[in-house]
Amino acid sequence: MAAITAENLTITYDGVPAVEGVTFEIERGETLLLLGPNGAGKTTLIKTIACFHREYSGELRVFDRPPCEARELIGYVPQSHNLNERVPLTALEVVAMGGVYRRGFVHFKIAPEILEKAEEVLNFVGLAGLSGRLFRELSGGQKQRVLLARALISDPEILILDEPLSALDPSARAEVAAVLGKIKRERGITMVITTHDINPLLEVGDKVMLLNKKLVAFGKPEEVLRDSVIKSVYGPLARVVPVEDKLFCITGDTHLHRHGGGGR
Repeated sequence: MAAITAENLTITYDGVPAVEGVTFEIERGETLLLLGPNGAGKTTLIKTIACFHREYSGELRVFDRPPCEARELIGYVPQSHNLNERVPLTALEVVAMGGVYRRGFVHFKIAPEILEKAEEVLNFVGLAGLSGRLFRELSGGQKQRVLLARALISDPEILILDEPLSALDPSARAEVAAVLGKIKRERGITMVITTHDINPLLEVGDKVMLLNKKLVAFGKPEEVLRDSVIKSVYGPLARVVPVEDKLFCITGDTHLHRHGGGGR
């Protein structure tokens, strides 16, 4: 059974199309890297998959169910968190939130088994020693890993991440990308990741989608990351540069990634 299937999917806001006629399929355990310029509809697509937006036509199935019937299977990490950092929450408490959301509110007395599981997932993302640290005192990369742990505590079958590497320095991007690779290897969770910088992520990517309101290209990385495809979205200055057995995709302001294959 496919994890996500879309056929002729059109997503609208007040009747105006934001994504038009998209068809694709993601198998269980695969990672999709979703690329496209600002305003291309990337966030709209993932919010619709996660049941945060419901105005669409065509077919969209998550494990052969409508998205809102599969909501409990999905973990979502937004581009920016909505935590009030004036509230002195520890990293452990932020992660535990993912295990205590019920019917739109948070239980303030956290059960011991949830705290224990929160410790386990913090350890999984490499933050075992920081469970008692205030969230607001963490670095950007550490905060992002805490938010990943918060999504993982509910054991999702699909993990959706909106620009998880944005606003991080290169070292933090590498750390977060390493955790995503660990999630893929050790948990086998299906992931959909929007990104402007595919460079640290392509090692975990099975499929790449290039979206510009309509589907421009979809397939394996070496199929999508081609000179003509990149130029069609990012303009004539964009190009794919082969270096030895790797590809470097340049969009003008963002290096997309290198991929083995010698420029095929």
